[in-house]
Amino acid sequence: MAPAFAEGGFESTISGWLPGKDSRTWTDNNNDSVSISVKFSGCYVDNGRFTYAGLQLEKVRPGLPDTVVNRDINYCDSSSFGDKSAGTYYFHYSNLNGQDTVSAYLIVNTVTVRY
Repeated sequence: MAPAFAEGGFESTISGWLPGKDSRTWTDNNNDSVSISVKFSGCYVDNGRFTYAGLQLEKVRPGLPDTVVNRDINYCDSSSFGDKSAGTYYFHYSNLNGQDTVSAYLIVNTVTVRY
């Protein structure tokens, strides 16, 4: 059996996000059976304690509200959202430690997205 390779991906950082912030978008043509994943490494907040970040995978729907296709709690590790249909996606940072209104800014040294 041949190994599965991700169709695409990128690395980035998060510097000073409050809940409600969205990542950049990417287009998954669904040319493979690889799960969309978001990996955090080196997580902390400027004011308080980082336990986890609530993430939502959202699919862009031109002319319509974007739709949440999956949710995960990221404990500064990998969030796997499954193999999704072709489309344009992004992740939404919905909460810090279960709170969606906080004054602590999230910092993540490395964010790795694979799709």
